[in-house]
Amino acid sequence: MRILFAGTAEIAVPSLRALSQHYEIAAVLTNTDKRGARGKALVPSAVKNEAEKLGIPVLQFDHLGREAREAVRAYACDTLVCFAYGRLFGPKFLSLFPFEQLNIHPSLLPLLRGPSPIQGAIFSQASESGISIQRIASEMDSGDVLLAEQFPLNGDETTASLSSFVAERAADLAVRALGKLQRGTAVFSPQRGEATYTKLITPVMAELDFTSPAKALHAQIRAMNPWPKARTTYQGQTLLITGVHGTIDEVGEDSTDTNIPVGTVVAKQKNKGIAITTSEGLLWVTRLQLEKRKEMDWQSFLNGNQDFLGFKLE
Repeated sequence: MRILFAGTAEIAVPSLRALSQHYEIAAVLTNTDKRGARGKALVPSAVKNEAEKLGIPVLQFDHLGREAREAVRAYACDTLVCFAYGRLFGPKFLSLFPFEQLNIHPSLLPLLRGPSPIQGAIFSQASESGISIQRIASEMDSGDVLLAEQFPLNGDETTASLSSFVAERAADLAVRALGKLQRGTAVFSPQRGEATYTKLITPVMAELDFTSPAKALHAQIRAMNPWPKARTTYQGQTLLITGVHGTIDEVGEDSTDTNIPVGTVVAKQKNKGIAITTSEGLLWVTRLQLEKRKEMDWQSFLNGNQDFLGFKLE
């Protein structure tokens, strides 16, 4: 097999690295370099950086039109492996790969199809998730599944920590999947059950509403870490809440005084952090950050903002 690996995000790097050790990666397709945070220098994708370390040719295009197809065709790849590339493939592009076209998707399909399955698993307070390796189909994430791996969720994962975990597990699964293809033992199975879908994450989804239950807010804060970070307003400033105490099963156990408005900072506790009232239970937060300031643990934040206790967040 001659493989074209298509990927952009950090989560795909271990899979590229592992596959390059066992199979022939003829070229890597990744998104074009983007402007950095200050808009000056162009920043390459994590996958591009890894490909260059491995000595694999890198292809980058803003559109997968004729120019891109001709460049890919020159590498005579028969198999496409995609993981977090960030663009859809049209039928003309997929026709370049006569053997197989695979996508690595971090959920148990047909659950959590779409662009943000890891955040979706955390948002939905799921007790388990997984990774699926599927055949690429015309409808997003609808293709037959070659291999899938299921794992439990503890209820304290953030998008950052779960992405790191999935990245390593996906690499092993990808090597096994390609081994089945190479040996001719691959069996694809149709997806079973009702599909659910995720949306592209936007900053609007990070805005905290304390009329929600504590469990929902706990999940939202974890899903928004590391980007765009859950946020509220404190003294006219944007306050980012980046850490919460405990697991989802432990949240909301503390009773609240219904006479206290939701969003009020009501307590501090050494082993839990700062308590904020919600519509159902207390939300204990452990890390906070005023926008354009340094992220802090809750004790350091209180030392610098002593009027925070008793304040009502909006």
